[in-house]
Amino acid sequence: MKSAYNEDSLYKLEVIKETKRWLKGTLISKEQFGAISEANKVAFYHPNLMIRLLLFVAAAIALSGASGLLGLMFAEAGVVFLSIGAIVYGIISFVVLEKAFLKNDHFKSGVTEAVMYHACGFIIGGVSGLSDFNSVGTIVWTCIIVFSFAGIRYLDFLTTIAAIGSFAYALFYHLHNLGGIMQQLIPFAFILVFTTAFLYARMLKQKKELRVWTNNLIVAESLFLLLIYCGGNYFVVRELSVNLLNLQIEPGGDIPFAILFYLLTSLIPCLYLYFGIKKKDIVLIRVSLFVLAFSAFTFKYYYSLGPPEITLTIAGIIVFAFAMALMNYLKEMINGFTRENLLSEKWASTNVQAFIISQTLGGNQASSSIKDAPGDGEFGGGGSTESF
Repeated sequence: MKSAYNEDSLYKLEVIKETKRWLKGTLISKEQFGAISEANKVAFYHPNLMIRLLLFVAAAIALSGASGLLGLMFAEAGVVFLSIGAIVYGIISFVVLEKAFLKNDHFKSGVTEAVMYHACGFIIGGVSGLSDFNSVGTIVWTCIIVFSFAGIRYLDFLTTIAAIGSFAYALFYHLHNLGGIMQQLIPFAFILVFTTAFLYARMLKQKKELRVWTNNLIVAESLFLLLIYCGGNYFVVRELSVNLLNLQIEPGGDIPFAILFYLLTSLIPCLYLYFGIKKKDIVLIRVSLFVLAFSAFTFKYYYSLGPPEITLTIAGIIVFAFAMALMNYLKEMINGFTRENLLSEKWASTNVQAFIISQTLGGNQASSSIKDAPGDGEFGGGGSTESF
């Protein structure tokens, strides 16, 4: 499936965004930033976050009014007619999104998200109505298909998250319905399936032809890592076993494979952190810090480590001492790591095209104030030889 947006325009927009980060990091001058921006003008209407939020709210209100009026007109038509009408209306909304907004160069303008979520909701609602809201499997797989389409076609993060969440629920739902031993294998199925998905997403991220979906794949990687951890976390497995699988735990008893889940609760965050540092992968590092904190909560929840105030104080002292020691150690760049925020990158995963451009565009040279600045490859005016 192709993206709905022009790839060359997406590339130029990414160049400008990356150049702004280099400007903020004082790696290039304002004059160089101006020259790069002038050479990479894009026609996209992509306002700042506040304007996008306001446009989203205004569009959502307008769409609610229009759909509400249609609902009143056909209120007596019956469930089946309304359900089919909702599906058709959702499909028409996608067509309007493409023909009325994307063709006029809207890119994540707030209005586009409102129309897209509106369309997704009506299609899913229509399918749910046709199944009398009883067929959970049908509804969940509809969610997977619709959200995946929106995430891939329109590069949307929320629908990407929704698609992965829907798939995780579908996996749990189908294994739960099989009953017996399959219910006990749900955590291991999560670990196996989402480990495979994580490795596959990393492989896809390296393909040049898929570069427009890089940020979506980063979001997917983060969610896969969290789902792997959830599959091995003792707290998650125990509470779901008791509340959803009706597992009865006698006083002094425990869940099946309890020792294994204790081990996974401790080991998975450490593995994330180790490989994150070894591979300089900021996604792994950030996820590892989050799950490390949740692992600490898990053990604290089931085993008393003294009064909470004393536990928190001791933990705070240890973390503060470790942070200070690490900050002092990384005063100078060591093996590619430094405490300095050279680039205010959100994910630190997209490569730094601004550096390439500032070296080759119109004789501009990047500022040499930062030692060991990253950068590689060539730029030929409208594209990149190696990366996005």
